[in-house]
Amino acid sequence: MVGAGLAGLSAAESLVNAGVDVILIDAGHRPGGRTRTVRDRFVNGQIAESGAEWVDSIHWRYRELMARYGVSNEGQPTPWTTIRRWLFWDGRLVSGHDLDALEPDLFAAIERYEEATDAPAARLTDPSRPDQHPDAVYLDSRSLADVIEEMASGHVGGHGHAHCLGPAGRLLAARNSQGEFAAEPRQVSCLFVAQQRANERVEAHRQGVEVTANRVVGGTSQIAEALTRELMSRSDGRFRIMFGHRLAWLDQDADRVRAGVLSGKADVETFTADHVILACSLVPLRSLVYRTPMPSLLAEAVNGLGYGSITKTAVQFDRRDWKSGYGTTDSVSQRIYESTVDQIASDGGPEPGILMAYCGGDGGARLAASSEDERISSIADDMRRVHGMNAEVKVLGAFSRAWSAHANYGGAYAVYEPGQVTKYWQVLRESWGRVHLAGEHVATCTGYMEGAIESGRTAAERIVSLAS
Repeated sequence: MVGAGLAGLSAAESLVNAGVDVILIDAGHRPGGRTRTVRDRFVNGQIAESGAEWVDSIHWRYRELMARYGVSNEGQPTPWTTIRRWLFWDGRLVSGHDLDALEPDLFAAIERYEEATDAPAARLTDPSRPDQHPDAVYLDSRSLADVIEEMASGHVGGHGHAHCLGPAGRLLAARNSQGEFAAEPRQVSCLFVAQQRANERVEAHRQGVEVTANRVVGGTSQIAEALTRELMSRSDGRFRIMFGHRLAWLDQDADRVRAGVLSGKADVETFTADHVILACSLVPLRSLVYRTPMPSLLAEAVNGLGYGSITKTAVQFDRRDWKSGYGTTDSVSQRIYESTVDQIASDGGPEPGILMAYCGGDGGARLAASSEDERISSIADDMRRVHGMNAEVKVLGAFSRAWSAHANYGGAYAVYEPGQVTKYWQVLRESWGRVHLAGEHVATCTGYMEGAIESGRTAAERIVSLAS
């Protein structure tokens, strides 16, 4: 098995519990993949997430793991509809009633835009098969950019120019895409959006909950760390994990699959197994040598599926001298929020806090081209400008993580671009002989930690069923 993120670890647990021997390799040196809590850059015991940060109320698999390991929610549940508290626009910080005066019908236009993008989900009864939507081909041919353009011109719904997206509305719509999908609106299939919304609706109804989100006390990394410790502590010897090992080549026949693994030395060690689960991003698989040729459509999907660019930059200041809430900017930071709003000490002194800049799409990719120090400097300056902080407010610590710049990942998470749902969705979720894919990109809950767990368990169940 390849990849020690939540997908690989979840698959390993299911297989070991079924009596299957598992060797798990990972090119990095820690478990967790794109869950990565940063604990060593900040004072007062404060932490920040450089990767996955939020757990939704409908993410029952992840929440079951939280309960197993005694991990609790941080803060109060937050509905995603409340995140737009303020807007930094044209050099001015605007909030409350001033937002209404900034652009006529700003929020009414945004609500109409969101209704237009969400509406197709009502006709998707099975979120695991968006390719079976009655309007699948049409929706998959369209992008969020198409909807934004129509909403800006007043061509949606026969409303003329009432509640059209103006410049500020278009910015908010673009930031929504860059934030949720890590991609520009032109890169997001409307059918993919319908699939995401349908999955939220179906799960919320099935579980009888409102869709809200929380951070995790102590950080998201601890779930993968605890699951790794649990697997390694087993006395039956069925599980083995090898960090610093990279998959180099793969071949298979009717009876077995062979994998060449490189551990930094010149020699490649060969492993033979009944099955292989590739529980990693598709991006590093694009440089793999396939001695058994991959089917053409699967190869096209592996090499072509979209991956969003996210660069997260966290800066700890010595005092919380900023406007509370989750805001949107027209600047390099894109979105700024305080990630330590619930991490408050009780010593009575000045309380430091961490601001996070969440930059997706083209902006995230542009930042990724700079060094970490350059990114931190640029974002810290922008945060000061947005919130009017003077030089007396000191920086205590910082990090910047550009996921698209890391070879092991190549992006933040998958985004199905126009035309890719109808073409790639199903082939990526089918086994290729004795080779199986896992990871958020092949889950129903695409793009989330929940999806990684879902996909790992699904791949393991398939292998167990094939052996029985």
